Amino acid sequence: MVIRTSMITGMNGTVAPVLAKLLSTGGGMVVPWNRSEVPVDHPAAVEAFIIRERPDCLFHLAMGDPSWAGTMARVCREQKILFVHTGTVSVFSNHRRGPFTIHDAPDAEDDYGSYKRRCEAAILEANPDAIIARLGWQIGHAPGSNNMVEHLTRMAGESGVVDASDAWLPSCAFLEDSADALVRLAERAEPGLYQLEGNPGLSFFDIAEALAHLHDGAWQVRRTHDPDWDNRMADDRIRVAPITERLPGIG
Repeated sequence: MVIRTSMITGMNGTVAPVLAKLLSTGGGMVVPWNRSEVPVDHPAAVEAFIIRERPDCLFHLAMGDPSWAGTMARVCREQKILFVHTGTVSVFSNHRRGPFTIHDAPDAEDDYGSYKRRCEAAILEANPDAIIARLGWQIGHAPGSNNMVEHLTRMAGESGVVDASDAWLPSCAFLEDSADALVRLAERAEPGLYQLEGNPGLSFFDIAEALAHLHDGAWQVRRTHDPDWDNRMADDRIRVAPITERLPGIG
């Protein structure tokens, strides 16, 4: 599928601006969703906006009520517009150990995880042809957004050191690589649930140390052994560049 025009929600978030830049660099047109102009709690306005702009693909990356996601998914089905939604590994609870496959039932009961589960359900009910792509923790190149570098920078600023478990294998990927995978999924236009994983098996301690080195020793990393957890995802149908390709001294 050739994507000439994309509509993107969540442009004030972490992944959407990187995705928009990638799509624009490839010569595509990006239509951002401005909530002040198109209220997300007004189904008629949501439908009119999508029909007026008629994108080839609507990428839904924003936070918002599951009913909004369901409305967009329904309109896209009716208008034959591809709908791509970014889910999260957080739909799985921390009581289970990964790597999780697409056949593992989501079971998160916390506020965020259960909210994302409801979004997935609303989308699939409204549009069986939608693409749902679950993401792990995103790694950026600077603090300032909801990414791992921001977390490490804040942790170091608060306590003077970053405590990082060598027994935790976090689900994660670099932002650019997640955006690239999302574009490839949209171009393939094969409906279904996908899981975008970039961690081939590194612990949080390994990752935090490598990122500290990459950022010229911006923080000190202290090894811990808790939590002991693997919350990575598995899906061999879509490749995400492994984080080892962007981390110094690891490969």
